This record gives sequence, structure tokens and C-alpha cells, in this order.
Amino acid sequence: MKVLMCPPLHYEPAPGEDASAVLAEWRGLYRLLREELDVQVDLLEPRPGMPKLVLAGSGGFVWQDSFIASRFREDSRRPEAEAWENFFLVRGYATPRLPEGCCFEGERDLVVVGGTMFAGFRSDDDLAAHEAVAKVLGGEIRSLRLSDAWDRPLDTCLCPLGNGSALFHPDAFDPSARKALHDHVPRTHAVDAGDAPRLGCNALVTGRNAVLPEGCPETAAHLEEAGFQVHDTPLGSYARHGAGPKALALKIAG
Repeated sequence: MKVLMCPPLHYEPAPGEDASAVLAEWRGLYRLLREELDVQVDLLEPRPGMPKLVLAGSGGFVWQDSFIASRFREDSRRPEAEAWENFFLVRGYATPRLPEGCCFEGERDLVVVGGTMFAGFRSDDDLAAHEAVAKVLGGEIRSLRLSDAWDRPLDTCLCPLGNGSALFHPDAFDPSARKALHDHVPRTHAVDAGDAPRLGCNALVTGRNAVLPEGCPETAAHLEEAGFQVHDTPLGSYARHGAGPKALALKIAG
């Protein structure tokens, strides 16, 4: 596997947050991926005034030899798109742009399970963005309505495990979305209401290794029973942004 990460040199700790933990937790994940799991990690250079570049999974979406940069919902994040796009442009990727008015945040909104692309939505504007992304990618996207009770993106409630299986948090989806998942994903495992808010579904899976945030015992037990080696890592400094291991790494290949 090859991923892209961005060091949190300009990340802004919340009031009362341990500033030293911000970098220590990120470095812990970086070292785990590179030194223990043999994941190739490329780095995007941090930029002043762009503290959320560390949330690499929201930078965009890589598909074959193309990269779609995100169009962020937050006005303050929109300058980030150029940084992500330039990284891929100089490396020879096609960088098609989405139409104005689309809101799309890369791997946070779009998850691929067994070759099927799923995207989470809450409004008709989101559906229009899904149509635009599908047109660029030349494939079909199945839109899943997220429940009003779940205010986080799709990658916090759906996690592909390989071979057509996935973790998911049932309460994060409305009934039609749950049915779509059961119809199109051969094997699903429900993450319970205890582990889901701790970002148990925001695992980073590489081969038979799964990197989980600390504090997800039920999910860890299921993954171990399924033959995965589980690696817990502390990422509490990023949890307020709904970011576990996967949200800090943009998948490039593998």
C-alpha cells in the first residue's frame, strides 16, 4: 500500500488540548505504517494557514491515474485544494476538476468496497456532487443517505476490509442505505454504539493488518477473529475532527 500524509506542523490544538500529543500521535501512526507494516508513505509539505492539511483523507480521491481534488464545505479549507492538486499534477496524474458548487471531500465522502463505490449524502446538493464525481471517474456511485443522528462523514461509519467485506455502523445510515449495503456488500460486520463514536470504522486496513484508534475493543476482537492483526494507536488529538487512522492518510495505491 502507498499513502500520502501531511505532518501537523501547523495543526491548531483545541483549548486545553495537549499540544505535544498532536505531533507525537501523528508520528506514532507514521512510524507504525512505515516501520512495522511496510506501507510506503509519501509526505505533503505542511503550509502555514492550512492547519487541516493533516486530515489527508479529505484532500481528494485517487482513481487509477487521475486525482480529483476536494471542493471543501468550509470556506477556510478551500485553499487546500490547490496544494493537493499540485502534488499529483507534478507527478503526472490527470487532475480533472469538479464543477463549481459541488461539495466533495475525497475519501471521507467516497468509500470503495469490493469494487463498488459508495458515497454518503444528506442533501440534494450532495447528490449532484456524486453525479459529477461519477462522470469524472466513468463509473457508478451508489449514494447512501446518512442518518440525522450521525453528523460525521462516510469514512467514519463504513470501512472496507477487502474481499467484499466491510465494517459499518448501522445507526449512521437510514433504512434504504442499510438495505443497499446489505444488497451490495457480501459480508458486513456491525460496529456497535460504543466503538463507533470512538471511530472504530475509521480503521486503516492494509492486507491482514488493521490500524484502529485506541478504545475500540469490540471491533478489535471481531477483526482478530477474522484473521487480522490489530494495531491500536492513540489519536485523541484528531478525534474532534472525526479523524482516526484512515482520515490521516490518503490512499494512492494498493
